[in-house]
Amino acid sequence: MTNPVIHALVVLAAIIIPGGLVVYFAWRFKARCNEAKEAQRQKDPIEEIREAFLSRYPKDSLRAKARRERLAMLHRRRRKNSPK
Repeated sequence: MTNPVIHALVVLAAIIIPGGLVVYFAWRFKARCNEAKEAQRQKDPIEEIREAFLSRYPKDSLRAKARRERLAMLHRRRRKNSPK
């Protein structure tokens, strides 16, 4: 409950009703556990960014393969004026 007035009224009703405080605290504990589980379910923003990048540029794409081949070719090629 986000409204403190309503929250105070619920606490007063729980105090008046026999056994109401036990039910109230159990309800609050369950709500807090659910909030913690929901926070864990939410993905880390970095993971979302990584997934979006990999969905756009997969590791086995032709573009990535061609780039790896070009880089490998540059590394294999001898430089000018370098002793063999």
